[in-house]
Amino acid sequence: MKFSLAKSKLANYLQYILQVVPSKSTLPILTNVLIEALENKIKISATDLDISIASSIECKVAKKGSACIPARILFDIIKELPESEINFEATGQRVEIKIPNGSYKIASVPPDEFPKLPAVNTKKEIRISGEQLVGMVKKTTFATSDDETRPALNGVLWQTKGDKMQMVATDGHRLAKMAVENTKLKGLYDDVIVPPKVLNLIPKFVTQESQEIGVIFGENNIIFNLGDIILTSRLIEGPYPNFEQVIPTNNDKKLIVTKEDLARAVRRVSILSNALTHQVKFSLKGTSLTLSTTNADVGGEGKEILECDYTGEDIELGYNANYINDILGKLDGEEAVFELSSSVSAGVIYSPETSKDDYLCLVMPLRLAD
Repeated sequence: MKFSLAKSKLANYLQYILQVVPSKSTLPILTNVLIEALENKIKISATDLDISIASSIECKVAKKGSACIPARILFDIIKELPESEINFEATGQRVEIKIPNGSYKIASVPPDEFPKLPAVNTKKEIRISGEQLVGMVKKTTFATSDDETRPALNGVLWQTKGDKMQMVATDGHRLAKMAVENTKLKGLYDDVIVPPKVLNLIPKFVTQESQEIGVIFGENNIIFNLGDIILTSRLIEGPYPNFEQVIPTNNDKKLIVTKEDLARAVRRVSILSNALTHQVKFSLKGTSLTLSTTNADVGGEGKEILECDYTGEDIELGYNANYINDILGKLDGEEAVFELSSSVSAGVIYSPETSKDDYLCLVMPLRLAD
């Protein structure tokens, strides 16, 4: 194997590929990347057995071949090199990296030890809007759970039936749901539950609004074709909980508040909140929203009053400050709408600039500390 390419080109790809490489593994081969020199390009692959990434990079190939190299060592060397043309040459169980004023040699592993990645059948591929997919990913994945006792909630539900396709994520305390027009996938596939790790990689590779993404739905996996990057992920087995039944439709209290003012005040007041619950009390009365917290551990308390537009009876609720700010950060426009019912019932949060049918979040209140 022998090829050459620019340092910056290789470093950019390795930075993304490294996100799939496990830092530690019971299978040492998984801490390596597989490099294959093909006709006028190299292909670099990595996997943790759940998610795989394969990238193709155009370059000068003098001799075809392949090698497995420790991913972190390779990236650390390439990252620190000055900008130049880098030459790679593999002989036996060693790869030599040559630069204009020096060289580095790394022990390699036989490439046949590297796990086989799923085959990509582009004939089964359906092209969808990259902008829409990225939008759904950015606005939902934050609400997934990390509780391994409820594996379905560790993923994002992707529904493709009907005139709209939507993504839903929840951890049981909060929920995010986004829907977009569906012309390509309408009714072709059943619901799938996709790990957020692979979804969160997609926005890093979709750089143009007009870019389309190829999607291949497998029996147990899903493949995203992003041009010179192929992402593959196993799917999470369902069923996904019936989320529709937990979204309230008749909350009778309504709060409209400036989004950025609320986010900043919540961040400030929560500095003195309980380190475990991050609870901030929302007290609504007339045209004012009072945010407050008390922390006996540090002997501190904080309070701020914001102007707001509120209709309904006076109410006090406790919320996890981190959950509120996560949601506020995803809303479009300058205002946030809260539809509330009681101090123990779920509240619905959305932007007045978009329909609730297109994007909404739900958050459960905390029991108020005495």
